[in-house]
Amino acid sequence: MSEAFQTLYESPEGQRLRLEGAQLATPDGRVYRHHRLVLSDGWPGAVVLAFDGADLLLVRSHRPAAGEVMWELLRGAGEPGESPVQTALRELAEETGLRGEGAVVLGSYLIDSSVFPQPVSVVECTVDRSAPRGRVDGEILGERWATPDELRQLVVDGVLRDAHSLTALSFHGMKEPRG
Repeated sequence: MSEAFQTLYESPEGQRLRLEGAQLATPDGRVYRHHRLVLSDGWPGAVVLAFDGADLLLVRSHRPAAGEVMWELLRGAGEPGESPVQTALRELAEETGLRGEGAVVLGSYLIDSSVFPQPVSVVECTVDRSAPRGRVDGEILGERWATPDELRQLVVDGVLRDAHSLTALSFHGMKEPRG
């Protein structure tokens, strides 16, 4: 006895967020109430690995839910009809004014397969940070470029610690040749 998910709450403004609930049954017949979050009507998001040479772009973002300002990889929610590459390049341009080139999808993951099954793609591209920049939306508080050694230290020190960034770095690391 499983029912379709029903909307229990929908944000009236700002980012489109819904809390949904459904009465579900396990394979052995146990019935329980399950909840899930849906962001941007379920459109996939993207995390951006933007490289200028070996240096990787990090952005500083205010994250009220975590109660802090954090260094992380740039990311954003998808819009209707966008591919992951289009989402990544749009977010990069909107938030930094940079233009990405040679974008490729390294893989995808679910934020939390239990309660927040939103798909997110990891997109890698190259940028020229010395090129003229376009207008930005003011969403980020700052940016920095990290060398591979600096990036490793930021992770070890817990400075770079959000799940999106760590997952994207994992995808990037898996594509590197092993010696």
